[in-house]
Amino acid sequence: MEKVALLFNPSSGKGRAAQNRRALQRCLREQGITYDWFESRHEDDLRDLVAVTAGDYPRLVAAGGDTTLLIVINELMRLKADNTLGMIGLGSCNDVVREFGIHTMKKACLAIRGGRTRPIDLGAVIEGKKVLYYYPGQASLGLAVLINQYVNQVVQRSPRLGKYQTLSGLRGGWQACRSAEMPIHLEVEHENGRASGEFMLAVFDNIRYYAAGRKALPQARPDDGRLDALLIRKCSFPRLAYLALLTPPAFYAEKKEALILQAPHFLVRAEKEFTVQIDGEVISQDGQPRSFRSLEFASVPRALNIIS
Repeated sequence: MEKVALLFNPSSGKGRAAQNRRALQRCLREQGITYDWFESRHEDDLRDLVAVTAGDYPRLVAAGGDTTLLIVINELMRLKADNTLGMIGLGSCNDVVREFGIHTMKKACLAIRGGRTRPIDLGAVIEGKKVLYYYPGQASLGLAVLINQYVNQVVQRSPRLGKYQTLSGLRGGWQACRSAEMPIHLEVEHENGRASGEFMLAVFDNIRYYAAGRKALPQARPDDGRLDALLIRKCSFPRLAYLALLTPPAFYAEKKEALILQAPHFLVRAEKEFTVQIDGEVISQDGQPRSFRSLEFASVPRALNIIS
């Protein structure tokens, strides 16, 4: 097989990826994968590595978490490059690689050795006529953003608590429900109509998985030219916790709080400003979360070729 460019992000998984460096290199050797190793020092460096390698290597392999994949994919889209992307999940959630059945190091390396490729859709966050970001997994607003920010604050204060993300997430959800930022009054337009009301959460999925392995929308597919939306109406924290932890996703549609939609694109407007996260990363500007009143979330069909 042809040599690949291996783009390794040691800071993924809150720094745990660096501990898997030798294991990854051993796995690549065992599968007979020839590669050139490129290790990033920070996010801008990772973007530079994509630009440097895209012209010389038809196949790039991103080794890191969902954020690593997000950076690499957006740089490839910015370059309008047609490289094929391999993925090795070394992050905290790894929802994207889980979608394609390559969520272990060995499975990912086996896929790279096999070299089977497939085109997938990407989601896009659009402001006006400008695409702000592409994403392979999901975009969300409301409760998910507030929980993400709370968990990050907890981990910064005590890194050892990072492995108790479910507990931290519940605490963050309880605090978010009590804050003035929740719920959000949204108007969501799509090809089949319009939904409006006060919502705790809105997720626009390109894949089935969400929040470290939960199947938020089992019917979502990354190659159907559509996004799947899950909106949770205003409810109490106990009810929200029940929906999140004890309700099988296949039964969300039966719950009065849940609204499930599918469409090529959604236009979201709000009465007050909201922030957005894509694959776990809050959209920011100058180091601060960026606020919006209106955004479009759209599917971009067959936008990327991946190895799976």
